[in-house]
Amino acid sequence: MKIKDHKLDQMMKGSPPPIEYQVTLDNWRKYPYTTWSFVNVRNLIPTAQIETNISNQISFQIELTSFENLNVKHKDNFHKFYDVLKNCKTDAFLVMHNGKLIFEYFDNFTSKNTPHIIFSVSKSLTSLLAATLFKNMSIDVNKTVSSIIPETKDTAYEDATIRNVLDMTVASGFIEDYSGEAEIFKKYRSCTGWDLPEESLQNIPVGLHDFLSKMPRSTFPHGKKYHYCSPNSDLLGWIIERVSGEKFYNIMSDLLFKPAGAIYLSNVTLDKWGASRSAGGISVSPYDLLSIAELVRCNGSNSNGQVIPSDWINDFKSYDDNRCYLSQDDLKRFPNGNYRSKWYQTGFDENEFCAIGIHGQNIWINPKKELTIIRMSSASDPINIQTEELMFSVFKTIAENL
Repeated sequence: MKIKDHKLDQMMKGSPPPIEYQVTLDNWRKYPYTTWSFVNVRNLIPTAQIETNISNQISFQIELTSFENLNVKHKDNFHKFYDVLKNCKTDAFLVMHNGKLIFEYFDNFTSKNTPHIIFSVSKSLTSLLAATLFKNMSIDVNKTVSSIIPETKDTAYEDATIRNVLDMTVASGFIEDYSGEAEIFKKYRSCTGWDLPEESLQNIPVGLHDFLSKMPRSTFPHGKKYHYCSPNSDLLGWIIERVSGEKFYNIMSDLLFKPAGAIYLSNVTLDKWGASRSAGGISVSPYDLLSIAELVRCNGSNSNGQVIPSDWINDFKSYDDNRCYLSQDDLKRFPNGNYRSKWYQTGFDENEFCAIGIHGQNIWINPKKELTIIRMSSASDPINIQTEELMFSVFKTIAENL
């Protein structure tokens, strides 16, 4: 049932709410239900809190300006900046330039301190956590997965390395199918607690780790082809837990969120056994995500010290062997780009890089321009290439006008 925008404030109001305003596991990733669900994931799916600490706060210098007259050139047309934000279902949009917050925009149910799910941007944060942990514990990323997680023997992960996991070059039979047609993807979403299992599905894994322990192999060798597979990043979260002896959400708090200066409520979704969905289940406020992104732009350092190893960041923003990335079957974004340690190089500008999550979540960093952009969205389509390309034009237009 279609709901008009002017009634969005009625979502999940009442006990029970009218049926057309009820958000469930069947509709929570469909607009307009996304406007409520993406900032209320903890009310739909089990979560664990990623604790923050006000004493570690990194204060922003704020000098807000208006982009009211900004026109975005996209292909052969010009678009008004605010129209693009509204039409693309943007919930939050922040621009940091030269260490100063110069623009902020909030819509629907989102404010500076509202935890908003960031989907696959979670992968990029998990990589940052791995960087610090692996350095602290002298973990070699060329180690095989099964040497750390023996449960992955006789699976696609058995002889894959942590580097393969980081770079999406594991040769697995997983199909990342947001249309929901692939059976393996349906089982994945069901075992994470994100979807109700379909009655026709059989032999559904009992949880996320059980799913990872049954990952089928592919015919191509590891390390030769980019194959996007979200479970790889859940596996990275499991590796982090196994080598640290800590829960993912606790060590994420201690090694990244607190020292990055995060202060607001954050959480990560859990399966029924408490395994963290490190591939896409993190919810974080716009201001806290900006603190983390700005930390990355500054090569992992802030007033709390060197939080993330700078060599890890320098590697993923400048690694120049993109043969694996360009070998993918369906190259739709960044035809001159690359993918390293769960971050994209855009190929648009020197050392420009970004993190991307479905339904319109972005971190966009242009070091040359000293520019950091955060976007959060409640768009209905998991991936819409036309919208993505338009938003890329927005990011480039902002950079060009600074």
